[in-house]
Amino acid sequence: MKKLLILTLGLFFSLSFAQRHEIGIFAGGANLIGDIGKSNYINPAPVSYGSESLMDRIPFAFGAIYRFNFNPYMGVRFNGIFSRVVGADASAPEQYKKERDYAYKNNIIEASLVFEYNFFDINNSDGRKHSPYIFGGVGAFLYDKPLYTANHTFARDQNGVILDPPSIQTELVSRTEKETKFTVPFGAGYKYKYRGNFVISAEVGFRYTQSDNLDFSFSNESDFTFNSEPGLNEQDITELNSNIIKSRQVGNMSSNDWYVFTGLTLTYTFGRPPCYCD
Repeated sequence: MKKLLILTLGLFFSLSFAQRHEIGIFAGGANLIGDIGKSNYINPAPVSYGSESLMDRIPFAFGAIYRFNFNPYMGVRFNGIFSRVVGADASAPEQYKKERDYAYKNNIIEASLVFEYNFFDINNSDGRKHSPYIFGGVGAFLYDKPLYTANHTFARDQNGVILDPPSIQTELVSRTEKETKFTVPFGAGYKYKYRGNFVISAEVGFRYTQSDNLDFSFSNESDFTFNSEPGLNEQDITELNSNIIKSRQVGNMSSNDWYVFTGLTLTYTFGRPPCYCD
């Protein structure tokens, strides 16, 4: 009997504690505000460019969220979101971008903690069933950073004989590595409480970043490795290396990139207490 009482009290306490908690999912689109492709603030639409695969051209974002409500108006939310951003100069309205014809595809994994404020008391069992809200916070994200290796050799014919007069042949090889940066997420949305236990939200969230290379438009000199065959003219190699670096530095170099999530969240709550007095 004593064990049953302890178990009952423990279960009651855990349910009471869980009443302010919500868990759920986020799904929607993603877009980048950068230097390549369209620069619309909100544009989670498929991008038309050279890839034949439809999945390569669809930007998306999905993940899990956890929300803790302090009171009917305020709460905090943890986001864990995986997304893909895609862009191409071919789809941009500017003619100079069409002529440049750059394209990119990048994967972004974000973890963030944001504060939410509801304008109506939606978190109260006697409150309203819908409310606009705003949010802001801090986070970190992981993205693919491009690295390049340039191999300079003498140009040769099909038999491997150096051409006369000598000229330089360059092979540029690219790869990516993961890099982490901080971000500042903020945005707004609208919530609707459905059947008491579900909350459906539509929101748009902007993320300011500390990187100008999410669209592969601005690589630093440290992102390059240069290898040269002995005997090549050093002055020619220096000039060639400089041009290779500049070719990976386009657009506005004084402005960092932003990325945007637009989508829906669906959360489930274990029931809300009649007041937030404790």
